[in-house]
Amino acid sequence: MGKKLELKSEKSERVAVFLARKIAGLSNAKAHILVRNGEVRINGKRQKNNVFLDAGDAVNVFIPDELQVELPRLDIVYDDENIVVFDKPKRTAYDALPQIYDAPLFSVHRLDTNTTGLIVFAKSKQVQKELTDAFKERRVQKVYRAVVYPAPESDGATLTAYIKVLTDKSIAIVSAVPKPDYKTMITEYKVVERIGGAAVLDVYPHTGRTHQIRAHMGFIGCPIIGEHKYGIAGVNAPDGAPESQMLAAVKLVFTGLKGKCDYLNGRVFETESKFDLNFLKRI
Repeated sequence: MGKKLELKSEKSERVAVFLARKIAGLSNAKAHILVRNGEVRINGKRQKNNVFLDAGDAVNVFIPDELQVELPRLDIVYDDENIVVFDKPKRTAYDALPQIYDAPLFSVHRLDTNTTGLIVFAKSKQVQKELTDAFKERRVQKVYRAVVYPAPESDGATLTAYIKVLTDKSIAIVSAVPKPDYKTMITEYKVVERIGGAAVLDVYPHTGRTHQIRAHMGFIGCPIIGEHKYGIAGVNAPDGAPESQMLAAVKLVFTGLKGKCDYLNGRVFETESKFDLNFLKRI
């Protein structure tokens, strides 16, 4: 029978790249096949060329049975009648998780494709609004685990800088001083462990800026290992470092919920980072 999906692009990129990124388990090769076979419509128009999408384009795709893929394993941390909390694997887009769960879910917040860890989805529009407001109003305590190289000199600090997101390029630029159109970002970190020249950190974002942790740690000269946009890559990376960034959302705590989800107040959702740290002993 095949499967139909409705997706929306957030930035300019090739349609095949977009499909491989958004559809759980779909390889780049199979994404190209879908495009060539005319299984993709962009804003209602069938497209057989690997064109660039614009932000906001509506993409409809049909995946025939012969191109169905084996979905990644889904790790559910918590599930009830109102919400589901996943431990998102790396290289899986956050909005691919409802496809794997195979039930209607509503996005509450986001994690970058290469950031692992806890992400929450609502099961109704009412709950979505309640939880989305909680995230926007900073009524959710979020803790991330990150591995950085080189290690910061201090065992802990609360950092303030100013950030501007270039949406069309999907990158943020950071300034040490206020500038027009820049927003304040505040990031706290504590060193959990020092290994070689690297450090394992617990990171507490006190603002919710796009790419905040990645950009802020790179800005102070302690980039996240495996993070290539704001960090180091190739010959400059530590020997044995993973290709994907060592950043995971490991703890969530809700506060101040007053509606259907008030029973979640104070409940702690936690997971492990699952990072392999053995290579750090060599640096």
